[in-house]
Amino acid sequence: MTQHRYAGGPARRRGSASLRTRAAAALGLVSVVSLAVAVGLQPFQGTASAADTSAVTKSVTAQRDYLDPATGATTPLGGSFDVSATVAQTTQLRDRQAITVSWKGARPTSGIWPDTTNPSASQEEYPVVVMMCRGASDQVRPETCWTQTTGERAQSDTTNFYPPYRVDRYATATDRAQQVGLPTPFPEACSGNDFGAQHWVHFLAADGTDYAGGPRGCAGIPPDAVNFASSLTPSNTTYGVTFADGTGSTQFVIQTAESNASLGCSDKVACSLVVIPIVGISCDAGGLATGLTATPSANLRAAQADCVRTGHFLPGEQTDGQLGNEDLAVAGQLWWSASNWRNRMVYPLQFAQPSNVCDLVSSSDPVLIYGSQTLQQATQQWAPAFCLDAKLFRFQHVQFSEPASRALLTNGSVEAVLSAGPPDQPYGKPVAQAPVALTGFAVTFRLDNALGREVTQVNLTPRLLAKLMTMSYTATSDIKQDYKALSGNPTDIVQDPEFRALNPDSMQYINGYDTVSASTLFSVSSDSDVVRALTSYINADPDARAWLNGKADPWGMVVNPGYKGIALPVVGWPTLDNHISELQASTNPCLAANPVPFLPLVASPLSNPINVTLNMQYGISNSQINCKDAGTPQQKLAALGRETPGQRALFGVISLADARRYAIPTASLLTHVDSGAAAAFTDTSGRTFTAPSDTSITAAAQSLKTVVANDTFSYVLPYDKLRSDSQFAGAYPGTLLVSMAVPTTGVPAADAGKLAQLIRFMATTGQTPGLGNGQLPDGYVPMTAANGLGALQDYAAKAATAIAAQDGSVPGAPKAPPTPSPTPSQSTVPTTGQPTDSTPNSTDTGGTGGNSAQPTATASATPSASSTPVQIRAVGTTTAVRPSLSAGAIPILLALSMTTGLLALATALWGRR
Repeated sequence: MTQHRYAGGPARRRGSASLRTRAAAALGLVSVVSLAVAVGLQPFQGTASAADTSAVTKSVTAQRDYLDPATGATTPLGGSFDVSATVAQTTQLRDRQAITVSWKGARPTSGIWPDTTNPSASQEEYPVVVMMCRGASDQVRPETCWTQTTGERAQSDTTNFYPPYRVDRYATATDRAQQVGLPTPFPEACSGNDFGAQHWVHFLAADGTDYAGGPRGCAGIPPDAVNFASSLTPSNTTYGVTFADGTGSTQFVIQTAESNASLGCSDKVACSLVVIPIVGISCDAGGLATGLTATPSANLRAAQADCVRTGHFLPGEQTDGQLGNEDLAVAGQLWWSASNWRNRMVYPLQFAQPSNVCDLVSSSDPVLIYGSQTLQQATQQWAPAFCLDAKLFRFQHVQFSEPASRALLTNGSVEAVLSAGPPDQPYGKPVAQAPVALTGFAVTFRLDNALGREVTQVNLTPRLLAKLMTMSYTATSDIKQDYKALSGNPTDIVQDPEFRALNPDSMQYINGYDTVSASTLFSVSSDSDVVRALTSYINADPDARAWLNGKADPWGMVVNPGYKGIALPVVGWPTLDNHISELQASTNPCLAANPVPFLPLVASPLSNPINVTLNMQYGISNSQINCKDAGTPQQKLAALGRETPGQRALFGVISLADARRYAIPTASLLTHVDSGAAAAFTDTSGRTFTAPSDTSITAAAQSLKTVVANDTFSYVLPYDKLRSDSQFAGAYPGTLLVSMAVPTTGVPAADAGKLAQLIRFMATTGQTPGLGNGQLPDGYVPMTAANGLGALQDYAAKAATAIAAQDGSVPGAPKAPPTPSPTPSQSTVPTTGQPTDSTPNSTDTGGTGGNSAQPTATASATPSASSTPVQIRAVGTTTAVRPSLSAGAIPILLALSMTTGLLALATALWGRR
């Protein structure tokens, strides 16, 4: 099953043209997925996992020289460069994962393209080329290296018969021929491309097929190298930028056979990462090197002149956008030429087993577990440890909305649910919730500053998040003009004085450019525990709560009237803005034909959180405001698509583990405000912002309180305490504790035993950090005694015992008859703006995740909790329905889920600028 940066410099000689960059989105992931199935994308903020020690550094001395055809003397051309490059992770790699490649000592790049993965970036002068090639170190050759387009591996010149690659000093006589790589017989589709200087580098696929390629792919291209403008798979061949000090880095996205079958890398097929610092062609136009043919005298001067060129652009200068202006002799297009290829550094890669390994080794019915997408990266590594062990069993993770999964558990349609919060309504049966993973949500961003360089650190307050979520930024000047209630508000977060005060590196961002996507927070449309946690964090902040209730911020910005007084927390974010813009309709034919509120189109939440992750990785805006096929019967609103690197501004909420794996920058969130801090601030003085880390998540876990909520015992993060108590200033407020909820009565004995065994594994062996099967990946904090979280492990063990026993007991919970209270619908928006507790019908039992050896059953109601304890209802006669496609509500829910998961999010749009 297939799942699914930046360079910049000041323009000096020419104005940088508006560049159209092509993008590709990624396939949506099926909602019913084996625990081994995952989307692969990147490690956190460009770093490898803390458990990874597989970084490799290699060096090369790259020198360009010139062999004088008259004297035979060799002289340096452009200097010598001692280049060293480090690949941060080389083992246990997974599909779509991003790894950091950094280097120093290289020649500064010129003619820089904003998107270094765009095939047009191959025209950069002196880039560092990073690419994947099939084969181990001694087997790698240009024919086994991957490029997205044939323009990166085919040269054709019908006017100059002696381009630089034909006079390469280190090329063989065969490679210096006028025509190299043309197939025999010559394809009819290539007619007209059989004269002049031709050099085609074939691609040899993993299945042995030889794709000759040629100009515009006339001689055949591999199926994965489809036309870039319509590709579902963005190119990962990177033409990295070296800055003036000789350093540079890039996030390189790994492709295994799961997303690139033609290249075919896997745990069974060896591949390597190849890093080539381009210093230019070493010239021998006279053919003085042994065995080489001299260039005819009539062409000698021109051939020499072309070969010794040192660059059309200045170091650090951006491209002018005109194809062919580069000096070919020093361009990335000739990465395969002998002078460049000889400087390659090869890093053998080792891959984890494919995500569908459990499907390949077993056809038995798996144990199904529904729920939390935040656990996906962990369950992907845990599953093979079970399905590959003959003594164990196979299980699958049905990634599904947590509230919907809990509803399925309530009606008996499923037996186990992964959840990051207490139940929304009573289960009606005794249910044990065993802690299995400590992780969090992340507010991620793709943001470039005035110089076009990527911003890697952002501070956000709950009020800023509330502004994004409530559609309170105007997004465009048209909305600012005709939406009177918001006319005094900024167009987007980057123009907000509050954001600017906290984030000086983002100042003067893209003035004059379209900033629509910086006015919203891309998230999910489905109910989610992440949404509840995020809105609980916002609700606990006095400044955010006052602003939501109608009080203007210190700079005069007000809440969108549709959201004024909204009661929080909620599990699903409502769409409440209803302003239809006449000005927008006057310039957008789609809106003129079908007038609808504009700001909800900007927000455009996605039903599948995986797609939010993929969009954030590649900087793709899902704002559905682009009128496609305008003026035709087929016209429709479509997503804006990929934002141009160097001009990006978008924010999204995803799981922390996804952010770590896919190297998406994460924001630091406000955790504490000093009593004397200014309300109208100009910097971060008096305010503490905390980034997600093992330390900050552990600190948050130490504050967990134990509650009985809607018939079952749970751990809950006390957001009000985090905000008000300075001792928790270092605690990350996006922390989530994921538990497995299983009834302790009514589950068949065999299933109960397996689920108990699985919980014990997850809470013990599965807490070992690492990249291998059965280990805990980056983005999760081990729940161990060493971290002060032994109580969570202890409770998981007790819960597993109760689940296996199926005697109706729930460890640490009251045993008296139930006194249930009605639970208000989470989809209802109350008319009052007063804060509400994040745990409906909850009773605080006062324990903590880190300090209590065992959860206490003593009730001590908090001011915002129900004063009547809701206790466990013993239902010994409940019969659970074994999960299957014929059980209860499963067909309907899975149909909806599969619809959103299987549809390809094929947003392959040209950059909108």
